[in-house]
Amino acid sequence: MHLGVILPNYGEQASVDTIRRTAELAEELGYDSVWATEHIIVGPDAAQTYGRVYEPLATLAWIAGFTERIGLGTSIVLAPLHHPIELAKQIATLQLISGRKFRLGIGMGWHEDEFRFMGVDFHGRGRRADEALRVMRALWGGERSFQGKLWSFENATFSPLPDERPEIWVGGSSERALRRAREHGDVWHPSRGSSPDHVREVKERFPELRAVPRATADNADAFLDAGAEGVVVSFPEETGMRELIRRYR
Repeated sequence: MHLGVILPNYGEQASVDTIRRTAELAEELGYDSVWATEHIIVGPDAAQTYGRVYEPLATLAWIAGFTERIGLGTSIVLAPLHHPIELAKQIATLQLISGRKFRLGIGMGWHEDEFRFMGVDFHGRGRRADEALRVMRALWGGERSFQGKLWSFENATFSPLPDERPEIWVGGSSERALRRAREHGDVWHPSRGSSPDHVREVKERFPELRAVPRATADNADAFLDAGAEGVVVSFPEETGMRELIRRYR
């Protein structure tokens, strides 16, 4: 069973001190991983929650420098907003320099203003993300050529390669997200819109699909009872972190 902690790298109260304290406590208590959230630039509708966000990969690289063993992940990176070749290089480097397996949680995004500000087609984000996942897997696997509709390369050199392929955790609760997780991912990581009952129903349909949802301290038990292989939990305070780890460690 995998137990992870969502870092407070977003929101009005996000700060260097709170991020550091959360990462250090998660490692001290024996959690498996810490997870950083991404939004880049948002409009008024999302500003209260996501107007202040510390960039996730830089944050995780910093955390790797003052922790010893805790795993690193993103919950989530907005895959359609990134060039996949550059993102593949960043993830491979972070895994190598940290000496820890990286879990790349990805999502499609929901905030249309963010896509408009970034100059990316909002309505084509699913197709863009599918090809991005194929590009990254090809690069991490050492392939020298790739032919896609959006990105292509031939006789290319991409080095250093990760010692093992980083895991891809696919967010989302729709049928398209489930298809993406089964075809391109290693883990289904629903972060919004999924209930324990939905996870149970999906696990009955696809028992081979690993499911590790984003949860709260209040519903973590229900997700695990529904068949999830773990949870990545947001905690409002440190006491919740201690209580959950007491139940499962």
